[in-house]
Order: sequence, then structure tokens, then C-alpha cells
Amino acid sequence: MSAAEQSQATPAPGAGPVFGAMGFAVLALAFSSIFITQLERTSVPPLAIAFYRMAFATALLLPASLRFKWAELAALRRKDIAMLALGGFCLAVHFGAWITSLKYIPIAASVVLVNSHPLFVVFASYLFLGEKPRRQSLVGTAIGLGGMAVMSSGGFKEVGVALAGDGLALLGALAVVGYFIVGRLARARISLLGYVTPLYGVCSLFLLLWAVAVRAPLYPYNGMVWIYLLALAVVPTILGHTVFNWAIRHVRPSTISLAFLGEPVVASLLALIFFAQNPPLATVLGGALVLGGVYLTSTAKDSPVD
Repeated sequence: MSAAEQSQATPAPGAGPVFGAMGFAVLALAFSSIFITQLERTSVPPLAIAFYRMAFATALLLPASLRFKWAELAALRRKDIAMLALGGFCLAVHFGAWITSLKYIPIAASVVLVNSHPLFVVFASYLFLGEKPRRQSLVGTAIGLGGMAVMSSGGFKEVGVALAGDGLALLGALAVVGYFIVGRLARARISLLGYVTPLYGVCSLFLLLWAVAVRAPLYPYNGMVWIYLLALAVVPTILGHTVFNWAIRHVRPSTISLAFLGEPVVASLLALIFFAQNPPLATVLGGALVLGGVYLTSTAKDSPVD
């Protein structure tokens, strides 16, 4: 029986379990920036953090995947493998760019910007799918872009550093657009374990090549570093990203995007608790505009622009 046939035979979960799982995943994702900041404070390079995060997640999921999904993995078609490669590449760019951004800008600013991806879906849908943007989407995009400008203005004292961090976080957001599109297409035919395990493995490979290319040291590290890296693989990756990869089969991508709006709020609170990072006024005002724009873009239902 194929993965698609198994999906049809298995009753779809109700709205309550799906939204409950997404809420849990948002909380798990919010801890990502906390673990990463702690690792960067011990001088672990961003690309090393990204590589080990995905490599450990792959290693933890691999035994179950080989045990329960070996037949499905062996039957993957060339098109499926190409999609997994593209999705893994997008995820590698997302993690590599976003984790590096945390070296330059505060957690609140970085997490807001990296979760602005619904704003770019408007342009991607028009350019690649020929879908005309809806009026509410255009308004939301304009508000969101204005919010990004406000957030960037808060770093003019160190403009080069602030813009570098903002640019990396936005690159991470753009990469998420490709990652979500691939996930939506692939998860229609491939089971959760059959999808995320090879996806994370491919992502790890790209990150390893990237780290080697820039000569980022991958060892030696002390025991506490390895504990944080393992926590990064388990909490925000397996319990965060993997849960969203499960949910994307049951809800629309726009719903997933809306769920991600909770991460900046939770991550900002955690940054205040763990690192006393009190976001400046520009981040608060600009972040509110970005999140408002994302909300309008993700919930647009009016007529497309003529």
C-alpha cells in the first residue's frame, strides 16, 4: 500500500489535535534561538550549530525510518528525490542564514524577520504561479515591509552590523518559502518519517559542505556544547519542525504561517527571561507592523487586483 493510500485509509485528525500540536510546536521552536544564542556565546560557529542540529535530528529519526518506512524510502521516484534535495537545500539556507543572523541582531528582531516569509509568498505566487495578489495581501505586504524598515532603523549606530543581521534573517525567511512549497507538494504523497528523515539528511549534507567551504571548525567542543546541540535537535527540530511537517498535510499553508506568528512573541519573552534582552522601541513597533502585515497577508480572502 502506498503512502497516499495509507493516508486515505487513516482517519484525518480533528481540528483540536492539529491546532494543539501546532501550539506545542510553536513553543518548541521558540527555544531554538535560546539554545543557539547560548552556543554562540561559547564561540561555536553558526554553521557548525546548524550542521549538528540537523545531523543529530537525522540520526535520531533514522532508526525508526529504516524500521517502519524502508519500503517507502526504497520506492522513492526520481521526482521525489529531486524534491527532497530542493527542500533540503532550502532548509540548509534557512538555518545557515538565520542562525548566523543571531550573531548580529537581538533575538526578537531576528525571529520576527525570519518569520516574515508569508510577505514574500505574495511575490513568489505572482512570479512563479501567475496568481494575482489580493488587495488585502498587497496592503499586508506594504505594512510588513514598512515594519522591516522601522526595525532596521533601530540599528543605525552600527548600521553595517544591523543590516547584515537583518539581511541574513530575511534570506532565511525567503528560503522558508521554498521549503514550505516543497513540503506541501511532497507530503501529499510521502509519509511523515519518509519525508523528514531524508530531508533532514540532505539538509545536513549541504550544511556540512557549507561549513567545510568556509572552514568553520566542527570540533573540539566540551560536553555542555554537545548537550545544547542535542537539545537543539530534539526540541525545536523534532518536536517543532517535524510536528509542523505533520500538520501541513492537514491544514493550509496559510494556517501554518499564522501559527508561526506565535514564535516571535514567545521567543522574545524567553530572550528577556534568559538573557535580559529588552527589545528597543524600533524592534517593538516594527515587529508589530511586520506581524500585522503577515496576518493580513495570510488571511486575505478578498478579490484579486485587476
